[in-house]
Amino acid sequence: MVRLVGWITRFIQNCHSIKENRNIGELTASEFRKEELIIFRIVQKETFQGEDDKKLKFLFVYKDEDGLLRVKIKIIYRKDTENFRKPVLLPSEHEVVSRLICFHHEKNSHCGVQTLINILRETYWILRGRKSVRRVISSCVICKRYSSKNLECVTAPLPENRVCDAAVFQIAGIDTAGSLFLKGNQKVWVLLFTCAVYKAVHLELLSGVSTEAFLMALRRFVARRGRCSIIYCDNGTNFVGAANVLRTLDWKEVIKYGTVNSIDWKFNPPTAGWSEKLS
Repeated sequence: MVRLVGWITRFIQNCHSIKENRNIGELTASEFRKEELIIFRIVQKETFQGEDDKKLKFLFVYKDEDGLLRVKIKIIYRKDTENFRKPVLLPSEHEVVSRLICFHHEKNSHCGVQTLINILRETYWILRGRKSVRRVISSCVICKRYSSKNLECVTAPLPENRVCDAAVFQIAGIDTAGSLFLKGNQKVWVLLFTCAVYKAVHLELLSGVSTEAFLMALRRFVARRGRCSIIYCDNGTNFVGAANVLRTLDWKEVIKYGTVNSIDWKFNPPTAGWSEKLS
């Protein structure tokens, strides 16, 4: 906006000057400062009725030699620039003020409210400045992009089998990991048992992914940790085959002679990603 007013002012001056005295080239720093004063005078004239305006009754306002309304503050005797000791008075709601705040906001790497207020305070005294700064920053698209909250889903409550009182590994999830290579290029897998209640972990080595290899690993696990009452697993062919084999057992005889409970197999659908976290 300052640049636009500067070019307009130069055009008017050149129209009233002879060709030899016309000013050409880029705008100078002095012209920029001059046009800023012109813009601020227009803003103050549109907003305030003078030094005795009711909006300014709590401020010590005076008009300088350039016709600008300035505010005298407590540090008036400090050895500093005039703008710092006697800042230019500006209204809170004006398009020019909003653009001024936006310019300094972008210039200072999209700084926050308090930082931007301190930067503006070095030159300007904006009425209700904090409110104006917050309004401008809230409309900044880049700041909205980086300060917006991520979409979060409400976590569902845990199922009953995850929060009940049970022995360790009484309710477990299983999964395989691998393959791994041993000496002699032998390929093995790891069978992972995870307690659904206490998150305890037990690892067994699988010599293959067949049902027989899985049953042997399950037998070793049961001998070490005890038999599970519920096992969660995915739809791997070895797990399904083991479940089919175990279903053929006469669990009544096992319970009768072994005083143990049968295993309840629960197969998760392929889209149940939460089961991977369990196991």
